[in-house]
Amino acid sequence: MFVSVIVPSYNHAQYLEERIESILQQTYTEFELILLDDLSPDHSAEILNKYKNHPKVSHCIINDKNSGSTFYQWNKGMSLAKGELIWIAESDDVADATFLEKLVTHFIQNPNLVLAYSQSHRMNAQGEVTGSWKDFTDAVDPILFANDFEMSGLEYINRFLNRQNTVPNASGVLFKKQTFLDVGGANPSLRFIGDWEIWAKIISQGDLCYTAECLNYFRYHHTSVIAQAKKKKDHFEVRRQVILFRESMNTFLNDYRKTQPLANTVYFKNKKALSKELRKNASLAIRRRYYDRIIPTSMLALRTLPFYVVPFFLLQLIIQLLLSILLIAPYKTICKLPR
Repeated sequence: MFVSVIVPSYNHAQYLEERIESILQQTYTEFELILLDDLSPDHSAEILNKYKNHPKVSHCIINDKNSGSTFYQWNKGMSLAKGELIWIAESDDVADATFLEKLVTHFIQNPNLVLAYSQSHRMNAQGEVTGSWKDFTDAVDPILFANDFEMSGLEYINRFLNRQNTVPNASGVLFKKQTFLDVGGANPSLRFIGDWEIWAKIISQGDLCYTAECLNYFRYHHTSVIAQAKKKKDHFEVRRQVILFRESMNTFLNDYRKTQPLANTVYFKNKKALSKELRKNASLAIRRRYYDRIIPTSMLALRTLPFYVVPFFLLQLIIQLLLSILLIAPYKTICKLPR
């Protein structure tokens, strides 16, 4: 099976050569390498251009303008890819030499497989391994993720992805290109959690395989996607991204369950989670005293509730608002006064 390896590069010059070399040294050699830079402010383009004539490199493209979302780069790479399987190899991570060899085998053995991923080493900015990312999934099932398994995609979503993104790093994932295209590709508006959405949509179409062996080195540092997301997003941006994800999945699953009845359970669980997120958003507006957002967020939440629950929710919001105005706000003001 031929693999297209897409490296969406941005501002990771210090890690880029190590990343590319870990791809070129794969024991599985049936692949092409697509290098895409999103107008990095560092010297990433200079490093990428050193590889543009390598026989494995089919494309080396430096954007004239920053796209604003890595998921535009994912979609762009997909339009160039010739492979049946896709590996999004993020520009600051590193791969074990057997990554492709071991994951491709699962697709050969199971034609219904649409996505396979491995456990990842946790690696710091200096390249030191400080553990694994298993603790990322321990809260949902510490025993299952200690071992290899295959599972129906809808079962996996129902048990795990409906709660959180249990696929911690794109660099540890291999998936079918056609399935990615069939479900509409990546959503660039979900700049920080677009991977969560596309994994859920892809996995819904077939089986998933997980290997507990660490075949990927997921680097965590102050310029990583996760670190930047935590640094830049305000509380409403966090909620907005999750709500957009839930709404997108709601639409997708509502259509899908018409032809796939097993998707019903996942659909209703996601719908319930969407309602919960909207209620949290309304409460957040009150707690943060964003008065211009209280009515809009409350109205959105009310639309998702059964009529008999509406009075109780309204009462809860009114009590929260009174407490915020009459007690919490004055208390915080007093605490800030100079002593």
